[in-house]
Amino acid sequence: MTGRGYRFWEDEDGAVAVEFALVLPLLLAILFGIVCFGQYFSIAHSLQQLAAESARYSVLELSEANRMAKAEEFISGATSRFPILHSGKVSHAISPAVTAGPGIVVTITYNLSGSAIDLIDGFLGLDISEISRSSYLAY
Repeated sequence: MTGRGYRFWEDEDGAVAVEFALVLPLLLAILFGIVCFGQYFSIAHSLQQLAAESARYSVLELSEANRMAKAEEFISGATSRFPILHSGKVSHAISPAVTAGPGIVVTITYNLSGSAIDLIDGFLGLDISEISRSSYLAY
């Protein structure tokens, strides 16, 4: 080839732009995956800490009813201690543990609607709508 057609096939001016356009979706998918995993890990860790600390906080009382009320009191102020958790999305269940001896079981569930995890769940169909963590403390 000579002349104009030869220069067209040998010219590499737009090669970087084309390579960038091909690689960008993969890089963005990896970045979004890192953000979603980080948010999941942060929420799960905060829930576990909240469950454990509320079970420990209940030890301050002597009767079982007062212990459960003390644990609920601690959970109600969770948003000030754990700013990543939104108070409207946190639900809990507190029950006395009778099978392993006297104690308390605190189970906390967090609704993931409206989060980045919910968004990626819609794309991948992972069926992750909530995170639940629990803690047991024997008296």
